[in-house]
Amino acid sequence: MLKMCLAVAMTLVAQVAFAAIGDSTKFDQDKFERIGDTLYYKISTAEQFEKLLEGVRIETDGYVVGLIENDLVMGKDTVHLAKNKMSIDTSGRCMNLYLNGQGHTIYGLNMSRAMFYCVENLVENLTIANSRFENDDGLSAAGVAVHLKEDACVRNVKIRNSVVKSEDIAAGLVAYNDGAMLNDTNENSLVSSTNIAGGLAGSLRYVLINSRNSGRVSGRVAGGLVGTGDKLGTDGGTITGCSNNGMILGNGSGSVSVGGIAGYAHRTTFNSLKNTGLIEGKSTSGTLTVGGIVGRLDSTQNVIDCGNWGRIHALSGKKVYAGGIVGLYYGELQMVGETLSRASCLVTSYNYGPVTVKASEDFAYAGGLAGYITGSLISADYNRGTVKNEGSSKNRYTGSLAAIVDWCMVAGNYSYVDTLTGSHTASLVYEFAGTNNSMYRSYYGGVEVPPVGKYSDDPTNMYQKDSLVSLGFEEMKEALQIYDGGNWVRTDCMAQAKTDTNTVCTVKVIADFFGDSDKPYEVTFIDEGKTFVAPKVKTPHLKVVVSARNISVWGAVANRPVQAFDMQGNLVASARPVGAVATLAVPKAGVYIVRHGNESRRVTIR
Repeated sequence: MLKMCLAVAMTLVAQVAFAAIGDSTKFDQDKFERIGDTLYYKISTAEQFEKLLEGVRIETDGYVVGLIENDLVMGKDTVHLAKNKMSIDTSGRCMNLYLNGQGHTIYGLNMSRAMFYCVENLVENLTIANSRFENDDGLSAAGVAVHLKEDACVRNVKIRNSVVKSEDIAAGLVAYNDGAMLNDTNENSLVSSTNIAGGLAGSLRYVLINSRNSGRVSGRVAGGLVGTGDKLGTDGGTITGCSNNGMILGNGSGSVSVGGIAGYAHRTTFNSLKNTGLIEGKSTSGTLTVGGIVGRLDSTQNVIDCGNWGRIHALSGKKVYAGGIVGLYYGELQMVGETLSRASCLVTSYNYGPVTVKASEDFAYAGGLAGYITGSLISADYNRGTVKNEGSSKNRYTGSLAAIVDWCMVAGNYSYVDTLTGSHTASLVYEFAGTNNSMYRSYYGGVEVPPVGKYSDDPTNMYQKDSLVSLGFEEMKEALQIYDGGNWVRTDCMAQAKTDTNTVCTVKVIADFFGDSDKPYEVTFIDEGKTFVAPKVKTPHLKVVVSARNISVWGAVANRPVQAFDMQGNLVASARPVGAVATLAVPKAGVYIVRHGNESRRVTIR
């Protein structure tokens, strides 16, 4: 997907290299031109951007290409919304669209859903600021698109200091993402839904890479980057290199899932992810799953190099699963020959954030890494965060790594925490349930409770109980030399994963406190001091004459090259002017773009 996305981007960049062509005088005045099956827009005013949106609504075939030439102010200044609320086409059609913001910002969009309904190419290099996307009719809303098609991209796009609200799916940039999102950002924007909410993507089915969220996200299923990752079939989505430091809140009467990166995910791989924000959830009558990286995982294959420093708060629920990395984790089992094997892993991941369950009705599972986990390899992980399983329920199971594991291999991990509470507690894993479990070579320290509370005695289970070692804080520093090398680094404290940037070497790492989520979160549009000024129209003065395969350009500026490009955007000829004239020879007949400075011409060689 990433390679396809970048290939699409390179192709479109080549096409846009000759966007300003044809009758240049007319083009500079009107900013719109059709060339073959491509409709080009050069956008320098709010009115022209609205015209682009209108063109996308009515265009039925061919490319639509938009180039934003300067910052656009849709209201009277950067702190006001456009006076009239704009809508988009909802017919379900998808546009072959390429929009390049060229590093510029659009201020004050006021839309009922998103800029575009469906995009099947590329939107890039753009910032959306001081804008509002709000739907009161039970439909989804997002900053860029309701639907991003397979092989399409949203790249280098930021939504800043804005609001997205919906009763269905609310997302900072894309509601339904079947494509790729690269290097995107939600900066201090509010994303809120009564259903699914994601800081950047509502529903992710393929790729999200190197992206960040610092806004507040709230919903029944809520994630700092992604609401749900729900790809069906053998190939799932991938989230890699992303981070969240925003407050992520989950709330509802039924099932609620909330996580720093994703609320819920099915067949999604998590790689090199970080959370430092508060993750908090409550369900009035259903199941609550809450985790520093993801609330709930189903049939997920890999969670690798993920770290949490945020506070994890499970406020209430009938059934509660809470973990520093994941609340409830159903791994995947696959047949290898005639043997059923684990296909999932939770490796080189770590938690420093306090995990707290405040209340549960039936039961609560709480762990420094996971509340409940099945069908997975759990290796080279560690927990330094406190785990508190509070409330009146008698079924409060707590483990410094995990409360309950089933069909898991647990090996080469460590934990050092000063607080573990619950009705049933253990310094590593409270209970090995079911079959095909194994446990060996792990360290634990801090609270004085057994490493494991209950071992299933099924004959398929294998436990090396004598390889579980209790150590004091200073002793563990030395003992963890065994973890040197590979994905580990030595520090003056505990051994750490290479991706772990924590430098604190104390028993108590991160303090827990409540009340942040009760404070109102109002987005106040920031005055950036930019008022729109219409650009001056430049009158072109180049004259181009064609003779056989020679192209002569008159009116050129000395020491500035004249270049010819073919229709794939390849440079085929270049010459320096002699006086005010330059002559180029092209290799064969065809259509070429001649460029000099900011001016271009389209010529045909026969």
